[in-house]
Amino acid sequence: MMNLLTTLGAITALATAPLAVSLQDAAPAVPAVTAPATTTALTEAERSAILKDVSKAMSDVKTASGKFEQLAPDYSISTGNFALSRPGKVRFDYDDPTPLLIVSNGATVAMQDSELETTDRVPLSSTPLSLLLDDSLDFENEARVLDVVRSNGRIGVTLQDRSGEMDGTLSLILSDTTRELLGWRTEDSGGNITSVQLIGVAYGKKLNPRLFILKDFDDE
Repeated sequence: MMNLLTTLGAITALATAPLAVSLQDAAPAVPAVTAPATTTALTEAERSAILKDVSKAMSDVKTASGKFEQLAPDYSISTGNFALSRPGKVRFDYDDPTPLLIVSNGATVAMQDSELETTDRVPLSSTPLSLLLDDSLDFENEARVLDVVRSNGRIGVTLQDRSGEMDGTLSLILSDTTRELLGWRTEDSGGNITSVQLIGVAYGKKLNPRLFILKDFDDE
């Protein structure tokens, strides 16, 4: 079973070491979330305007919930439900047979494995989730922006940890018209790619605060 940072890396490029899973030759069963192909170079003004627009659109989303599909580097597929509440809170509840639950309560990010009956935690501030869950996003100042592309109705923004302490890159994929977050792709230093696609997302719903509380097994 993957450890906490590796699993978080599969979701939002939080891993501090390359994924241990080797690529297989089989084709993926579902299409991955793909970044838009670069067709026309953006001017610096266009690039800056897109980053500010995307930052504002994402900051305006205070709550969101829906389903996700994750395609791992070995082409294995996981599904589940997610819930997000800014600032700082998110929950990824994996469907069976994956025994994982990942919760950020605004201070720490925890991964619980129901098979092993373990709960591991890391500070939210040490992960790029803190950027995505900030209620006042500023990509240009809070991350290293490696690329911004626009094509075929999509926008791709590729980010890297500004401190350089975390492995890999995170590419956000958004709708060019609505600025809705469609999913993301992560790539570690070994070239392993994980894609996450968001499905049936609902915005602005009141979410139960208990969704973002995760007790240790010993406390239950």
